Amino acid sequence: MSRSVLIRGLFAVFSALPYCPLRLHVRLSLSALVVLLFALQAGFVSPQGEAPLPAACETDGRRPQNRFYQRGDAPDDLSDDELWIVSDWEAQGINSAIIEGGLALLAESRTRQSLIIMRNGAIAYEAYFNGSRATDSNNIASISKSMLSALVGIAIEQGYFESTDERIVDYLPAYFEEAADPAARELTLHHLLTMTHGLAWEENEASRRLNRSENWVADILSTPLSSQPGARFNYSTGVSHVLSAVVTEATGMSACEFAHRHLFQPLGIEAEFWGVDPQGYFTGGHSVSMTAREIARFGQLFLDEGRWQGAPIVPGWWVAASTAPQIDIGNNYAGYGYYWWLNRIAGYDMYSALGAGGQILHVIPALEIVMVTTHGFRGNQRDYAEEAESYDFIWNFLIPAIEAP
Repeated sequence: MSRSVLIRGLFAVFSALPYCPLRLHVRLSLSALVVLLFALQAGFVSPQGEAPLPAACETDGRRPQNRFYQRGDAPDDLSDDELWIVSDWEAQGINSAIIEGGLALLAESRTRQSLIIMRNGAIAYEAYFNGSRATDSNNIASISKSMLSALVGIAIEQGYFESTDERIVDYLPAYFEEAADPAARELTLHHLLTMTHGLAWEENEASRRLNRSENWVADILSTPLSSQPGARFNYSTGVSHVLSAVVTEATGMSACEFAHRHLFQPLGIEAEFWGVDPQGYFTGGHSVSMTAREIARFGQLFLDEGRWQGAPIVPGWWVAASTAPQIDIGNNYAGYGYYWWLNRIAGYDMYSALGAGGQILHVIPALEIVMVTTHGFRGNQRDYAEEAESYDFIWNFLIPAIEAP
């Protein structure tokens, strides 16, 4: 049962108690309990034993930026990290003679920072390039959209949302008072998660303009509709930011706090930086920094159907729904899920989280593969060349190395 559901129940009990001296102490005790639970729901009081939130969750007026962070206290040696199982190619059924040729090609990149390949839950390969280290935290760009989607699944499981059919207007009513089109009031979580919002959004230009805005959510939702919600796919970092605001209003916690409490901390992840808009909403789907290892942990979590070291973190039903085709988007993709790109490569289903500048997470469930590669962040656009290069590596080297006798 979620805290919000429990609070509503206690308020009902509180109201039902009659005013009489014999029950006054009961009413006062319930009143104190309700106040405490309300404080917990709002994030004002941390339950005993909860880890403190990282500095990234402080709303101190920081604006999104492209930065790299170095963790001086983080281990460079995998053997010092108890959350990892370290292995090698042959132990994980991967022919090293085949894979090495592909690795040599990937190493030629002047912008690549990291490459991690996991199989069967173990690290088969990890390397860093061009001066980067395992401890460096990278702007993961739109990979964080897939993490934001996971937060929605967790929030539904905890009772903050009933389903993806919930309307956005019910959580952000003030932003719809002067909506450009009344149909925008019918926008749902599903529309935002599948990029079928209907807004006349031009991704790159609109995103640059948004960085100069004094009210991001208002400007995004004032965009005119070019189609009915649900009709067609139109990629928008704007609507993912709106989703961050909705999660905040629904849970009483910022997206950063909710992520760390219920997703990141159980995985041993700590974001080094998370951008904030002028109203204090943490950026939805961009300007989050973490290490390549942490991205890999998130990928392994989804490969293991939402469980980490046996403990449920993301509901299994949400993992299945998120990585299943929710809409046909063409462009040689097998579809789009809830902030996951779907492909079929060499006969195997693969889902991916893809970010600007060559930030890439691939998961191939049938082969028990998680692959992460990051690059120096160079701009707001997806780097299709680096994306295509990763597909070529998987198709021509990784899968043949696994299928080799």
